[in-house]
Amino acid sequence: MRAAGRDQIIAKDGAITRYLLVFAWWVSTLPLWTLRIWSGDSTWLQDLILCLSLHTFYGFLTGALRFFRPSDFGWIINLDSHELWIYLEIFSLLGVCGGFAGGIVHRGHQLKAAEEHGYPNNPSIDEQLLPPLLIASRTTHSRIFPKKHSFSYSYLYVGIPVDARGRVSQALSVDSERPSWFDVRSAEYLVRGSAHLGLAGKLKQYLHTQGVTDREYSFAYLVTAPRFLGYSFNPVSFWYLYDSDAVLKYMILEVNNTFDERRMYLLRAGESEVGSTDETASDGRTNGRLTQVTFTQTFDKDFHVSPFNSRKGSYSLRATDPLASFEKNGQYTFDNTIVLRSSKESAKIVARVFSDGTPKDASTITQFELYGFIASWWWVGFITFPRIVRQARKLFFQRKLHVWYRPEVTETSVSRPYTSDEAVLEKYFRAFLDDAVAHAQSPLRLNYIPVHAQEIAMYSPGFTYEEDQMGTLTIRVISPSFYSRFVHYAHAKEAFDRECMSTDEKNRTVTIESPALLPILLQGMSKSAASRTTRKQNIIDQTRCSFLRRLRCPPPLATYPTPAEYSVSDIRAFGDAELDLFVKSVGEESARYRRVCVKQFLATRFAFGLPGLVETFDWLLRAASILATLVYCRHFAPLDIFRPRAFDVWDVWTTGALMVLANGVHIWSLIKG
Repeated sequence: MRAAGRDQIIAKDGAITRYLLVFAWWVSTLPLWTLRIWSGDSTWLQDLILCLSLHTFYGFLTGALRFFRPSDFGWIINLDSHELWIYLEIFSLLGVCGGFAGGIVHRGHQLKAAEEHGYPNNPSIDEQLLPPLLIASRTTHSRIFPKKHSFSYSYLYVGIPVDARGRVSQALSVDSERPSWFDVRSAEYLVRGSAHLGLAGKLKQYLHTQGVTDREYSFAYLVTAPRFLGYSFNPVSFWYLYDSDAVLKYMILEVNNTFDERRMYLLRAGESEVGSTDETASDGRTNGRLTQVTFTQTFDKDFHVSPFNSRKGSYSLRATDPLASFEKNGQYTFDNTIVLRSSKESAKIVARVFSDGTPKDASTITQFELYGFIASWWWVGFITFPRIVRQARKLFFQRKLHVWYRPEVTETSVSRPYTSDEAVLEKYFRAFLDDAVAHAQSPLRLNYIPVHAQEIAMYSPGFTYEEDQMGTLTIRVISPSFYSRFVHYAHAKEAFDRECMSTDEKNRTVTIESPALLPILLQGMSKSAASRTTRKQNIIDQTRCSFLRRLRCPPPLATYPTPAEYSVSDIRAFGDAELDLFVKSVGEESARYRRVCVKQFLATRFAFGLPGLVETFDWLLRAASILATLVYCRHFAPLDIFRPRAFDVWDVWTTGALMVLANGVHIWSLIKG
């Protein structure tokens, strides 16, 4: 029994010793970590956190760091001071590294908060026409043809004056650094970006683009689904705009789909088909002003919302004016009905959302009422998307409805946000355009309009303002996917042709105005590529560039068939693309461009067009390298100091293999560049 116990102690101490030796080996590679930081490797922090996390996890899993099991307490007590100091050093190092990483993240959040929310507190709401409200609602949805289908669900809205900022109360806040239970963020509304402007500033900016001046409205009110615990799913929001006489002049329907795309419909009351007024006065006025109880409007459908409806047809809206309803019956009423009509003017879907009960004033609600309201409505926002999926499953499997694949957005809509890779590629593409215009041989002005950004004007050296009207080429990118698709093409001419001029309208990711001037830009691109002198590359960089060329492939197939007949040829045998040559000549940033392109090509070839799967494989490969080192070391006999023996020839090879495994993340980082 004593021998068995002694062998168990030796085995445990041997496991701990081997674990500590591996950890010491990783600490000894500090110069390699320093070299990666100095070289600008953006993944060093990820690898460091991954190493520390897996070391700790494996230590607890194998018993090397299993402190908190009752059976191990006696072993902890019997540790001598030297062993205790070893463990303290390990956890001190882990704590320092964790604190350092946490400090960086915390500081980043502080800077972001200071940038996005550096505005004054919420102004007084005493003089607002409509108060901030918590609106318990209900939505109904009835499909008439080709198959009948209906459902009804509870829903939660809040109403806020767009001038409100900060905390209205514990119940509701707008762009507050200390969010209330229900919160609204201006960054999630209207055009993307410019969150610092707040709701009022973004509304003014949008209305100016639609030709609406500041004098045409005096008060605006937003009814929308709020955030709760940081989460929100918001299919449609309603903006009410009133003039100085408190008459509803405009409404904005802000529609979002599940692809994070957006469409704003600006509706004018002056173009209403039907408008009912208060009949209590023959002149149409109550208390000295016109009271329009309903707001009606018809407008074309040009936005993809449901996969079971095409992008054709029209909408008709009938909305109750909440301010007029309050003056009429003393209660704020929200009741909006939207009818979707097919291209043949037949009613297809009738959707209605309306307040269910009396809305609660968020500025005067008591604590007891607030907690009761939260207990009744906290769950609604979280199950909105699952409810949509459930109804979609019924329409597809039970009703057998036809599925319309998602088209690219039109110029009137707001596309989804950039991915991190698309944001990187956009910067290179913008610089590439600027350089091509600078090399243009004929006078040219290029108006480049990226997604979610203002227009950028670029001028060729020979451009004069006398040629302004006949020498302006406009390239408007309408989908961020254009940038990830552009790098698949070896020639810019082919990219513009396939992404704009020779494809179905529903597949277009870019639009071009004055395409007759495009050859001038393409000539400038060719001249720029010919004039570029590539930096001298080492053998590793040459291998990476060769791999990039061989990996290049056509972009993923478009969703809708192209009317024009053309064949797709294999472009892998081509040389460097024009954008490749430009990026290689600009300096060290070429490595980042190459990594992004390789990820896109690998995703297209092997990961169903999903770069996220490539990133997942990258993480799994790094984690496997670290775990393999730990497992290998645990069964590595030369490191067992309790059973010492002389090194033989084979130990040299096994030790070398251990060193390669221990530095696997560094080797993989070097391969990726």
